[in-house]
Amino acid sequence: MDKVRVGVIGTGVIAQITHLPLLSKLENVEITALADVEVQKAKLLGEKYRIKHVFKDYREMLALPDIDAVIISTPTNTHHEIALACAAAGKHCLVEKPLARTAKEAKEIADAAAKGGIKLMVGMNQRFRPDAMVMKSFLDSGEIGNVFFIKAGWLKKNPVDAQWKAQKGVSGGGVFLDLGIMVLDLSLWLLGFPKAKSVSAVNFDKAGNDPTAITGVEDFSSVLIRLKSGQAITIDTSWNFEVDNDMLFCNAYGDGGFARVFPLRFHKKVQQNLANVTPERIGSLEDIYRRSYQNELKHFIGAVSGLFPLSSTGQEAYERMTIVDAIYKSAKQRKEIML
Repeated sequence: MDKVRVGVIGTGVIAQITHLPLLSKLENVEITALADVEVQKAKLLGEKYRIKHVFKDYREMLALPDIDAVIISTPTNTHHEIALACAAAGKHCLVEKPLARTAKEAKEIADAAAKGGIKLMVGMNQRFRPDAMVMKSFLDSGEIGNVFFIKAGWLKKNPVDAQWKAQKGVSGGGVFLDLGIMVLDLSLWLLGFPKAKSVSAVNFDKAGNDPTAITGVEDFSSVLIRLKSGQAITIDTSWNFEVDNDMLFCNAYGDGGFARVFPLRFHKKVQQNLANVTPERIGSLEDIYRRSYQNELKHFIGAVSGLFPLSSTGQEAYERMTIVDAIYKSAKQRKEIML
């Protein structure tokens, strides 16, 4: 197809700062329609980007014959219903993370996509960062030998950025489903998606006495994941962590060296000494963030066009969610959970 005709469901912050501006610059994309329950906001965006159709009800969008693919950027509790409707309508879709609130919902979506013959991608932009892709290539080429451990995390000093994320019925969980799932995906991707053997987790809600604070979901989480390969991953996440600046990190330890991303650093053993072999800087943090979404959207559009196989699939998302379910079960039961 010359141009992929795209509809966007949900016109919140992520759609406004990434999806719409980036899609509008792609020559092989036509943004055909917007849908949002706040239809006046959608109309303003429709005028800004000269979008032909604007709807309050996403089902009216899906009824359009001139829609090839859909971006779903709505609260998590709506993903199941909307993604199933996309599958039934034969529309390829990119769903912002997480795909669903539970593994059960994720499996139903992935199965419906397979049955409907549509391409289902889940937004995991961290693996599309230029520095993360360099690190992946570095690890795959064996530059630090056999990787046996990844220590990763995302610690934010500021509270949750959207209040619906702190409502369990809407989000499905707290900081782990918001931030931790991105770090989990990045870690598994770097290792080549080994299967999980067991998880041990502790979750806390420590927002304090602030009347506007988070209640009912975790704002701090610490997780150990043992893999069937013998490797291990630890992930620490928080919405309320006392740091000078937000910290996103992913450190890989191999028997021949050490690598980390955010910032990118490589050290490998050379004659029993660790030598710094880090490549030159590949852009500012702002540029890397923008390019991560740009690469993700280009990948989705390319896969829809049949140029290459899809990455970050619904099946991968389902497997991630089985780990997430086990993490919440472990935290609740205060014991290790076998998968």
